[in-house]
Amino acid sequence: MDAGYATDDSVDSAKRKTYAGNSALEILEVLWRHSYLGHGLSVREILDELATMHHTDDPRDLPTAKTVRNQLRKLSEAEFLGRHVGYITEEDSLKVGCKDPQPGWYVDAFLTPAEMRLLADSLTLSRISIDTLDELVGKIRELAGAAGESIDYLNHVTAYTHINGEFLSTIDQINQAIEDGHAISFQYCDYGPDGTMVPHISHTTGSRGIYIVDPYQMVYKNGRYYLICHMHGEHHLRIFVVNRIAGVTTRGANGPLRIEQPAPHDFDAVTFMRHRPYPVADAPVNIRMAIRDRSMLNNVFEWFDDPQVKQSKDGEQFEVIVEAPERAVFWWALQYSWDARLIIMEPQSLRDRLYQAGLHMANVYKPAP
Repeated sequence: MDAGYATDDSVDSAKRKTYAGNSALEILEVLWRHSYLGHGLSVREILDELATMHHTDDPRDLPTAKTVRNQLRKLSEAEFLGRHVGYITEEDSLKVGCKDPQPGWYVDAFLTPAEMRLLADSLTLSRISIDTLDELVGKIRELAGAAGESIDYLNHVTAYTHINGEFLSTIDQINQAIEDGHAISFQYCDYGPDGTMVPHISHTTGSRGIYIVDPYQMVYKNGRYYLICHMHGEHHLRIFVVNRIAGVTTRGANGPLRIEQPAPHDFDAVTFMRHRPYPVADAPVNIRMAIRDRSMLNNVFEWFDDPQVKQSKDGEQFEVIVEAPERAVFWWALQYSWDARLIIMEPQSLRDRLYQAGLHMANVYKPAP
């Protein structure tokens, strides 16, 4: 036989030898997409999935079972991307309590079903287009692997009707400005009667102002994304709804916009927002209230961070002290004051504001004679 021509056996041997050194990533991908804790894959099932990936029924196009076992052992010895590869026995698979227990090889999920649901559900509350929503949920599924099937219900979720097409670009630009230490300017918008975005009209000047701010941080709360920032020329902080921001830029007439007042080193955006049931930048004060229904405590703990509660002797009335901006508590108290389950005790200025609101509503909604 001519030595210049290789036999079929030598070609197959060379192909398998090459595959043996490159099959680990494909085996990991099979485990990622088709296994989870409690549901493993046998070597035969891994080979079947590799055949499907390569659209082949020819075993010569695939690694041998021995190669798969060797690569599985290597993967189990060295975690890849922080994920552990292991083997679950039949006895252990039954203990996990998954929907389809099966012994075999598996890789730890990058996201648990609970983590996926939290991330995916938060996306459905964002004002983004349906295409962007589908793309981001798809990426979460890719990260989750086989466990991604638990968020199939999102296939039926639609996006908001009225959205700001610049939303994701705005987040990207603001985030970059925060990292680079630049101020930004933008046009703030309101929703018009038809749901489209129109320039915000200042209540004080009546003009369509361009805002220049030092961006501190963005925080998600109550179904909206907010920017906490310092407005140039002012001393207090401002909070803007991100999906109403348009035309973000870090450039001014004379070059990059400079920071006027950097964020304090100890500034914590999450703590800042936790003290505010509604996103207002006013300084928090001590608010004392009387609760006359145990169930009202649910609303207190769901809206306020670290309320101080003192219980009456009969166990049905409570004195509660929270730290929050007075204006935010005013809006919150209007929801729960109608049946006297909640009574604001201090400060007097807040009681006066609620009294005036009550008089106004009594006048507006007074039954016709």
